[in-house]
Amino acid sequence: MFNLSEQLSELRTTLIVVVLMVAAAIIGLAWASIGLFNALQIWLGPIWGPVALGGAMILPLILYVLVKQAGKRRREEQQALLRAQTQAAHAQSSIVHIQRILDALKGRSPVLASAAAVVAGLLASRFPSLLAIVSELISAWGEDMRRRAAERDDD
Repeated sequence: MFNLSEQLSELRTTLIVVVLMVAAAIIGLAWASIGLFNALQIWLGPIWGPVALGGAMILPLILYVLVKQAGKRRREEQQALLRAQTQAAHAQSSIVHIQRILDALKGRSPVLASAAAVVAGLLASRFPSLLAIVSELISAWGEDMRRRAAERDDD
């Protein structure tokens, strides 16, 4: 059964342990850096000892920043490549859909074909998914008109 006071007691115990471990780690690092500072001061001198210790302390930060920058550049390059591939795919599909629209309007008024081409170009640049729907509608309309014309010629 769920006992709230027992859960809170465990949480308090866990928090105390974590705080004590972090405090011990900080104190240990402080004493280790004091000892390292004194050793480097003896080995390298009063000027180069602190410089070497400061460089050693900053080196992990510098490496972290360099790795992050390299990863960021690689990620940006991948995103740019993906964008280029997506744009190329949209352009190819747009060309196919515009060609279908113009084929459906073959033999019709040049003004109607020109207006359809302008509307298709606008849709291709702003709403590529809508262009596919319009292309299907106009293709179906064009096939229906051809079928009706063929039926009239047969009669």
